[in-house]
Amino acid sequence: MRYVTIAGVVGIWLASPAQAQTMPPPFEDTTQIVCVERADSIELLAVYEKDFAIGDQLLALLAEQGVCERATFSGKPVVDVYKTHHTGALREGHVFEVDVTGGEVLQGRRKAYMLLFVMHDNEV
Repeated sequence: MRYVTIAGVVGIWLASPAQAQTMPPPFEDTTQIVCVERADSIELLAVYEKDFAIGDQLLALLAEQGVCERATFSGKPVVDVYKTHHTGALREGHVFEVDVTGGEVLQGRRKAYMLLFVMHDNEV
């Protein structure tokens, strides 16, 4: 009985990370919003969630400072570093750390933090 319990706990532990987050696939030549720092990307995401127009204004300001930008590039999401709390909305905001594999991002950076809204099709 003890071995069955241990095997069950190990099974749940191994299955949990796979269920916890689903990474988006690598992408090519796609326009995304990216930032240099994780904190800036989370703040920008929060503004976009409240008001898209104000989010665009903040993005323009941050782009002038070289902190964030809208760029067309290829990349591979590495880790989901931030997920908004589920509010019942049809979309959920995420910030992914991304390895840049092609294109020019934030003056040649090879890693960036990408904002992404994930749409939920199973909710009304």
